[in-house]
Amino acid sequence: MTTLLFDEYTQAIKNRAIELNGTAVVVELLSGKALTGTLSYALADGPQATKYYPNALTVTVSTKAYTVRLDTIAAIGQG
Repeated sequence: MTTLLFDEYTQAIKNRAIELNGTAVVVELLSGKALTGTLSYALADGPQATKYYPNALTVTVSTKAYTVRLDTIAAIGQG
């Protein structure tokens, strides 16, 4: 996988996470495992008072929060 394709794929996952923030989701990981819970993907503080979306999101399953790097996600959808 070239860097360009990888970046495009990661950006597509990021865009979907922004769209589904705060909703019930299923996150399928490249490892074959899946997390079903509530997605939290919020802006983080950057340098000089800027904001950005980080390269990780949080899925809360029951009461346990899992931090997942975007580059380990195979798919993300409503759950």
